[in-house]
Amino acid sequence: MTSLTDVYEERGAVASSRRLSLGVGLFVAGAALVVAGIVVATTGLSESLGLGLYEARKVAGILAGVGAPAAMLGGFVVLPASQSTRAAAVIGASVTVFGVALFAHTYPDQWLGAADPSATLTLATTLVYVAGLLTTAWCLFLAVATFETRKQPGGTARMEVTEAGRIRLIEESTPEQGLGGIGFFGSTPDGEVQTQTNRPQSGQPASDGAGAATADDAFLDSVTVRGQPDRYCGNCEQFSYVRTDDGIAPYCGHDGRYMDDMEPCEHWDSNVR
Repeated sequence: MTSLTDVYEERGAVASSRRLSLGVGLFVAGAALVVAGIVVATTGLSESLGLGLYEARKVAGILAGVGAPAAMLGGFVVLPASQSTRAAAVIGASVTVFGVALFAHTYPDQWLGAADPSATLTLATTLVYVAGLLTTAWCLFLAVATFETRKQPGGTARMEVTEAGRIRLIEESTPEQGLGGIGFFGSTPDGEVQTQTNRPQSGQPASDGAGAATADDAFLDSVTVRGQPDRYCGNCEQFSYVRTDDGIAPYCGHDGRYMDDMEPCEHWDSNVR
């Protein structure tokens, strides 16, 4: 039976093919819009399209203004993030689109430097767009930082699966000064330190490993007596644990969302091989 720890370490919150395709497509489309805006504003393509100077700048501003947040959202789609971070990113992108709409309404007749300029509209348009773009960029930064932290959490997590199908997650943090969780490559501990922290204290002497296999075999035998494991999300092929802004959370790879319970759905697929 594949352990949940193996599933978490090997798969994590890997984006599904649909999410990956959506993210890549959105990023490519956004980048293409930005490039198209630059080309229209800086080359003679605008003349061949019959656009004047101000019309070409307006079209270029709209294309680049929409393309920049679209490219950011494309990268954001394929990264695991909390619902609040995703919502903030969508709100930020919506604000940038509103800023682009203000620009399309204001430029060039009421833009700063025109015959009848409106400094208030120019400033408001700029502030709205910059605020939305910074919000989207900050959410993308949080998603990247969370993803890097999940890959290198700086500690260990041990999951215990009981016979009734319950999961208990135990996080064991390591000192920030250390260089790793293996051996004593980190800082030197003070005083007497128990090196085996994930097992209860016992007065029995350490064995050569034969005794430890007996407890594991008893657990495996009790599971295989029924022939099939219990149907719950913890032993589903699509289930994994991911690290979010609020800590480690259960994650459903099929639906692409964080889970509130362990009730199996109709798409449950056992990870027993």
